[in-house]
Amino acid sequence: MANTRMSRIEDVKNISYVLASSWKTAYRGIVHDDYLDALQDDRWVEFLTAGLNNDSVFSMLIEDDQEVIGAAVLSSTEREREVNLRSFYLLPDKIGQGFGHIFYSDIETEVRNRGFQNCVIDVLENNSRAIRFYEAHGFIDTNETINAALGTQNYSCKVFEKAL
Repeated sequence: MANTRMSRIEDVKNISYVLASSWKTAYRGIVHDDYLDALQDDRWVEFLTAGLNNDSVFSMLIEDDQEVIGAAVLSSTEREREVNLRSFYLLPDKIGQGFGHIFYSDIETEVRNRGFQNCVIDVLENNSRAIRFYEAHGFIDTNETINAALGTQNYSCKVFEKAL
């Protein structure tokens, strides 16, 4: 049975593993293969450790049978009562089983309970599956784009937002 919870510092290796595994699948054909192939499972451990320790980010996990199957990383933005859903990923073999909908719903409840009134997310413009997911959950395309530099390549991301 799926369970969501707030992440703890001892979860950073599992979170980083989920992110790396998911990137390698979700972005295949969107992001250059050399970049994805070079991603290490511990790629985000240092960032997550520092962010959780200094409260610049907070994170949630979803577990199934006590196995971490998904992770989300969030942070406040410069706008009052706005949260940035920086990362939201499931292990590739868990996609399409309803876990994402359960997880997102629990994340939204948590950020509302923390007093946030708006949520933003940046999505690679060619990531149609993610765009459909976020739109199905009420996110609206702001018609803004930002540039994401990954390795030596630049990618365009669409900015979506949702009033909570």
